[in-house]
Amino acid sequence: MSLILDTSFIIALNDAGDFNHKHAQSLRARIEDKEFGRCYFSDYIFDELMTLMMARSIHNKKIMDIGDALLGDETIELLKVDKEVFMQSWGLFKISSNLSFTDCTTIILAKDFNVKNIASFDSDFDRFNMKRMQK
Repeated sequence: MSLILDTSFIIALNDAGDFNHKHAQSLRARIEDKEFGRCYFSDYIFDELMTLMMARSIHNKKIMDIGDALLGDETIELLKVDKEVFMQSWGLFKISSNLSFTDCTTIILAKDFNVKNIASFDSDFDRFNMKRMQK
């Protein structure tokens, strides 16, 4: 069993004013208890997270602290989008309406690493073979 972390989960976890903050905290406790086994996030999720926080005018120090904490967490493995994953994601992006390119990379990486669970508040993942963990 394993779990991939989505941007919406990481944002909610780090923003006390986010509608899903309490759900994210509850889910984090389950992740820390290793209920889902291995945890992953991708370089594209990291990029999307940093960009979104900057666009929301979050203080630069907080952005750096969140980034350092995520990259320094040895219990979460960073997956990288290579050329093959990129091209498969591009193919999925072309046929999937309302799905960001980053979400497409997440779906392809999850398939490649046999990850069936995603920590996300984004309902777009519901139509794929992934179980969305929300609490």
